[in-house]
Amino acid sequence: MASRAIKFELPFKELLNIIGRLTPEEKLFLKKKLEKAKVASWQERFGKGLKDLGKRNRRFSEMEVQKDVKKAIAEVRGLAQD
Repeated sequence: MASRAIKFELPFKELLNIIGRLTPEEKLFLKKKLEKAKVASWQERFGKGLKDLGKRNRRFSEMEVQKDVKKAIAEVRGLAQD
């Protein structure tokens, strides 16, 4: 079955009234959905990205990574020496 998106406007006060009528289980479900969709700060996204990269790149030593980071910084700043 194909899904279709609809857009509608609902006053915030009415939304609160509707949420107030939900069962505790429905409120918990809604809370979990909203937390999943929460927009994280750039610091949180950056930290998560670093953690994910760390998991996928365990085969590289810390020294190799530091050397590559220094080289990348130098290239960005236009100070690279071949």
